[in-house]
Amino acid sequence: MTLLDVVFVALIQGIADVLPLGASGHLALLGDLAAKPEARTAVVVAADLGIVVALMLYFWRDLFAMGRSVVKLAKGRMDPGGRLLLQVLLGSLPALLLSWGFVELGGGGGSRTTAAIALVVFGLFLLVADRLGVTVRRVEHLGWLGAVVIGVLQAAAAIPGVSRTGITITAARLMGFERQDAVRFSLLLAIPFIAGHAAITVWALSRQAQLILSSDLVLAAGLSGLLALVAAAAMMAWVDRHSFAPFALWRIILGLGVLGLAFIP
Repeated sequence: MTLLDVVFVALIQGIADVLPLGASGHLALLGDLAAKPEARTAVVVAADLGIVVALMLYFWRDLFAMGRSVVKLAKGRMDPGGRLLLQVLLGSLPALLLSWGFVELGGGGGSRTTAAIALVVFGLFLLVADRLGVTVRRVEHLGWLGAVVIGVLQAAAAIPGVSRTGITITAARLMGFERQDAVRFSLLLAIPFIAGHAAITVWALSRQAQLILSSDLVLAAGLSGLLALVAAAAMMAWVDRHSFAPFALWRIILGLGVLGLAFIP
């Protein structure tokens, strides 16, 4: 991959994977940027690891509370941090198992048309869910079943254009969660899920080729992480007073535009 390709992938991953836009869908619309698919996959994994670090920095208070609760949980005592930890684990582990199965079956990638359709359809779902969803619940009100349902939906992001963040926020809004809490839980789920999915992908890549840490991968991780940190902070600030409509409309317009170009003779 060229340096420009690496920067472009990092830009898309860092922004579209944190915002409910769908990074894999945007990348699918561009086609292959590299002669070898493994090269782009390695850059995407590096960018994902940068995103994980960025989210850990942004949500350090939640992570600290969860880490501090481990000893209490071992003693059979539950506090808010311990409850949140179990919710995140319940939401992430089943989704990771599904993701692992998808990788083992040779899944990954998708056609430009499929990605465009998914961008439109799930953009509409986000728009409708955000409009219909009430704002009466917070993360503290999330039940165990709700955590599992929201978390498992992450696996649907294997379809380019669905968006891991988008589908989990959509589900949370339909359950009545406030916008900031929907984003908060979605991005907390992203930390173990993205890290686990990256580990699965690295393991799969290691069976195909020798893995080498290059300057391109370091650049992708650093740039993607920086953008992810900015994107997370910006989205949390935005939804404090506004809706998810701009994100949904971007998806719909982009998807329809690509579909229109595909069917123009």
